[in-house]
Amino acid sequence: MSDVYELQSTSNDDTNILTVDFIFESSVKKAKAIEQIDKLVSLADNNDDIKFINHQPQFFGVTFSHTTETHTATYK
Repeated sequence: MSDVYELQSTSNDDTNILTVDFIFESSVKKAKAIEQIDKLVSLADNNDDIKFINHQPQFFGVTFSHTTETHTATYK
């Protein structure tokens, strides 16, 4: 795992925010991905060792399939 970049916020909120990327197969749609993360977060309910206030999905990146087209040219 690479080092996590840390920055200081000037926000008046007394919170720390950790941004984490969850990577899904391309067949997983946004609604399903959010549902899966919500289920994962629910596993932390009533666990005193896990201390976070909230989670909020904010960005879903989609990779489009790249197709290779072959072009044939005839030169005279």
